Order: sequence, then C-alpha cells, then structure tokens
Amino acid sequence: MHSVHVRYYGAITKPIPCEVCALPAHKLILLPADPDTGIENCEQLVRPLQAIGFIGEPASCREGLFYPVGNRFLQLVSFLGCSPMIELDPPANSAGLDAAIADGRFCHVMLACSPALQFRADPQTRPPRCPQCGHADTHWAQRLQEWRGNPAETGWTCAACEQPAPLTRWVFRKTAGFGKVFVEIRGIYPSEAVPGDLLLNTLRSVTGNAWHYIYIKE
Repeated sequence: MHSVHVRYYGAITKPIPCEVCALPAHKLILLPADPDTGIENCEQLVRPLQAIGFIGEPASCREGLFYPVGNRFLQLVSFLGCSPMIELDPPANSAGLDAAIADGRFCHVMLACSPALQFRADPQTRPPRCPQCGHADTHWAQRLQEWRGNPAETGWTCAACEQPAPLTRWVFRKTAGFGKVFVEIRGIYPSEAVPGDLLLNTLRSVTGNAWHYIYIKE
C-alpha cells in the first residue's frame, strides 16, 4: 500500500480568466492507439469523463478551457511510488493561476482535438525504432520535418531491414506519439501515474477503439 498526499478543496464551478506563460509542463497524455482516430469535437469527451468523476466543470483561459479534476480522479488514475505529492487544488490567488496552468503546478485536464494528424513528443525523446526489426532511426527528426512539410506523405522505409511502414508506426515507447485526439493531464511526472481501466474504457466507448498513454514535457 502507498499513500498519496494531496491538497484538494473542491472543483472550480465558474470560469476563471488566465494568461498563458511559456513554461513547460509535465504531462500524462492519453490518446487513441490508432493515430487516425478522430472525433467531431472535444465536447464528445466531456460528458462521459464528467460522468465517471474524472473531470469537473470547465474553467476558461486563453488556451481555451481547462478542467479541474473530478471527485473520483484519484480512483481513475493510479499514482505509483511510496508517497507521491500531488497538488489537486488551483492557486487561491487568481493572479498566479495563469502560470500554474501553463507549467502544470497542479493537476488539471486539457482536451485537444484536431482534424489533422498531430505529433506530440518530449524534448528528450530517443530515436524511434522500426516496428519490423527494432532498428533505431537516427535520422527521424529530418523525416519528421519532411512529413510536417507534406502531411499527406506518411510513408517510411527502414534503413536496416528495408521494410516500408507508415511513420505513425514508429515505436517511441511512451515519450511520443501521433494522434488527433488528446486528453492531457498536466502536473504528472514521467511514470508517476497510469490511467486505470475504467478511464481507458470510457474513452474507448467514445471513439470505438483502444487508447494508450505517453509522458511528455512541453
């Protein structure tokens, strides 16, 4: 058994304005295992996630909307380690809320949806491996830049085994991923927590296929 030390005084129920700072935040990001999976808009995720107590009512900021954690957040996300320190409460001082949102000073959720394929990665991401032979592609950054210039072209051939595959099948372990739908939990350090089955199954019920997760800082 391990304990989770938290500070929590209830969910925000009214929109709170904030300004965005350019500080990086540690994030646990949930995304569909199939990167081509999309939804019409993020509203499709809100009600199911609120129904299981993962998120509370939205609050507004210049990035869009953020969601304070719900009353069952700690039952839906499992924190690892002996005694992690988790901040669930936003700053009482509204002047400090903008920076706290930007750098993930407290746990909260952001939803992001795009019709176009997106790539999210930690700055320390190691070269991805070929899904066929496991060879690490040390030129992946150049290939990624080419894809960004021409997103319709996702073809890639491994230099080692010469087998073709979409670059969306690169094996990054849990430090990067492609997708169109992201559930972003800010304030979670790498491998500090994992999503539970109920949370993943709820997301699966919305999109019709499995979800997985990555850890990044951005």
